[in-house]
Amino acid sequence: MSQIIEKAKELGLLIKESDELKEYKEAEAAQLDDKEAVELMMEYHNTQEELSKEAADPNITKEKYEELNVKAQAAFGKIIKNPSIARYIQAQQNFSNLMNQVNTILSYYITGEEESGCGGNCSGCSSCSGCH
Repeated sequence: MSQIIEKAKELGLLIKESDELKEYKEAEAAQLDDKEAVELMMEYHNTQEELSKEAADPNITKEKYEELNVKAQAAFGKIIKNPSIARYIQAQQNFSNLMNQVNTILSYYITGEEESGCGGNCSGCSSCSGCH
């Protein structure tokens, strides 16, 4: 068991030093330092809360729900135009993809089964790093 723990620590250190995590942390810091980005994120959060409350109404009409959906999309469109936020979202997605790949590979070697969606042909899978 100690060999497994040592390998887990080694993997953790490799992930910590990965370009994906470094970019994610840099993008997060840049977003937090960007006053406009912080204000946009607060506004987006408030809009999402308001829309969630309205959408939870059991008597909501289809039209009202669609109106709320349009408002939510508009709010997201507004924040994604900010370069700091766009960079942060992309960096977050890249790091998440890395972690998903690691988990998929671990799962494959533990169970011997491929995750759904992977046909074993890594050239056809945009998120695969060639696990087979």
